[in-house]
Amino acid sequence: MADAAFTTDLRSLFRDSEARAARLRLLIGISRDLAAADGRALDPAVDRAAQRAALFAGYARGVVLGASEASPGDAFVIPLETLAEQGRPGVRLVFTAALNTGAISTQEDAETLRLLVEMIEARLTVDLQQRREIELSGRLERRERELEQVLSKVVTAQERERAAISADLHDGVAQQVAALHRRLELLRLDLDSHAPEPVMAELDALIGVSRQSVADLRGVISGLRPTSLDDLGVVAALKDEARRLEAAGHPVAIFDQLHGRLPDWQETLLFRIGQEAINNVAKHAPGARVRLEIGIDAERGDVILSVEDSGGRGLGDATPDEAPRFGLEIMRERLAAVAGTLDARPTANGFRIRAIVPSASR
Repeated sequence: MADAAFTTDLRSLFRDSEARAARLRLLIGISRDLAAADGRALDPAVDRAAQRAALFAGYARGVVLGASEASPGDAFVIPLETLAEQGRPGVRLVFTAALNTGAISTQEDAETLRLLVEMIEARLTVDLQQRREIELSGRLERRERELEQVLSKVVTAQERERAAISADLHDGVAQQVAALHRRLELLRLDLDSHAPEPVMAELDALIGVSRQSVADLRGVISGLRPTSLDDLGVVAALKDEARRLEAAGHPVAIFDQLHGRLPDWQETLLFRIGQEAINNVAKHAPGARVRLEIGIDAERGDVILSVEDSGGRGLGDATPDEAPRFGLEIMRERLAAVAGTLDARPTANGFRIRAIVPSASR
């Protein structure tokens, strides 16, 4: 009798062991299937998991239904509450067509079913979060493109005005002054030595003034929109501006850390800031050494332009009332239009301007 009882106990332990192993295989299989599923493969994986969970619970069919889908009257319904908390209320696991109403007969069975439901819900929750991240990323990319377009329009509008002024100067005043210069030279040749010396001296002075006016106008027209800016980029255009300084006796060092072209609006804005800074050096720091650096901040993606001179009367000597004459306010206004910043301050021996143009992605 004792042997029979012992044998019964062994069989019971064996059955319990087999049941635990079966539960474990079920959990591991569903877990791997859900973890491996992504994209279009997710829905079939969730359907398989729901079906296997239903069979374990003693039902023939198991599905995940959304809030707009009705459950059959005799269904066993398990609400997915975590999904509801994440903004998807009404999603539930539905078992139908009962096969064995006593399938969940032990605490271990109930715990296994709970784990199955949690795995299905967790995978759906992760998918929901991923979809939201993708949606947010898409919205962010659209906002970045929109911001890029707005910034481009702001800078383009300014450049369009400059181009119009440049064309007007070239076709109007510049042609007239060039014609005046040419007529004065022809008059000088006609008079030759027949006119009194004071008249010839005055005529030579007028020719000199007209020649310089033509040169100045050409410089203004070129500065309004240099071709190198469009063809080669901001660094090439700033190098052209730097050559003007070098011709005036300024040693200039340029450090280019861009390693490529920038969006048009950024290049135009940076050129205007650099051009204004170089003009200030030419006016207020005679003979000073100049260091120009341009690069991109590795962390934020902002473009940084720095122009520093080594001495002379710089912007730092200007009073607050004088500063707008020297271009600081113009620079600040340009940068403010694109949420940029300007840091302008004296150094130990000169003056430094540091402009930060934000990336459109911020």
